[in-house]
Amino acid sequence: MAFDAKIFRVLVASPGDVGNERDVIPDVINDWNAINAMISKVVLMPIKWETHSAPLMGDRPQAIINKQLVEDCDVLVGVFWTRIGTNTGIAVSGTVEEIEQFLKLKKPVMLYFSQSPIEPDKIDITQFTVLKNFKEKMRLEGLTESYNGIPDFRQKFTRQFSINISNLINNALENKIEEAKPQSLPAKNKNSEETIIIPATINRIEISKEILTNEKVDEYLLKAVQSSANPNGWARIAAVGSYLHTYTPVDYRDFHFPKLQAFLKSRKLFEFKDEKGHPILRVVPK
Repeated sequence: MAFDAKIFRVLVASPGDVGNERDVIPDVINDWNAINAMISKVVLMPIKWETHSAPLMGDRPQAIINKQLVEDCDVLVGVFWTRIGTNTGIAVSGTVEEIEQFLKLKKPVMLYFSQSPIEPDKIDITQFTVLKNFKEKMRLEGLTESYNGIPDFRQKFTRQFSINISNLINNALENKIEEAKPQSLPAKNKNSEETIIIPATINRIEISKEILTNEKVDEYLLKAVQSSANPNGWARIAAVGSYLHTYTPVDYRDFHFPKLQAFLKSRKLFEFKDEKGHPILRVVPK
């Protein structure tokens, strides 16, 4: 069945030594679409230079790629192993130039660095040294992730990508609400100074409001925690909040709680602890 959807473009950025990871990223994105696209009315499109760019003369190769792909993308996923890439004349590599452009525009960037073993003779020392310096620079500018092998990369990227996409959808929704705030127009009645208010009609992206029973609320909460959890069952409260806001009609403020954590504790469904300063929870084992 056809449906209207908002499209977000996900740029896959990397040097040429992480081909397996470049295959995993579109697979994870397609899995997300299969599960979430219809209910969220959002479709994610993986963008890679080898499939979405076209030959064109008249500028630097990377500048052409930037115009054809980078400028219109919404999220960047960067992956590195032992190489940084080829200098573009402006940045140490095309991948780095893409990342720097995203950061300048304050668009979301997810960076992954492989710790998989490699034979020493296959390492380009110059490339590896430049990559190491870039990695340290990025660690000072945000949160990066490391992984060891393709299964580890797939597991981490699947979970973390879902969290960031939920935040991206939420931000898009908030911007839409802000743009659609009620406008005031002068009344046409000459004998009146009243103002006609044009109401804004905005719904959550995925769902409509419904009458919530306690059982239904608990069902939504359990699903939110389970969907946001790591393999050990623990989920960050921020991720749970993003899931609830994006996919359910449950709003803790409707239950007169000032914070989501207090609301979750009141349901007696979860156990809580802190992990590196972040509150996390999981479903109480039966």
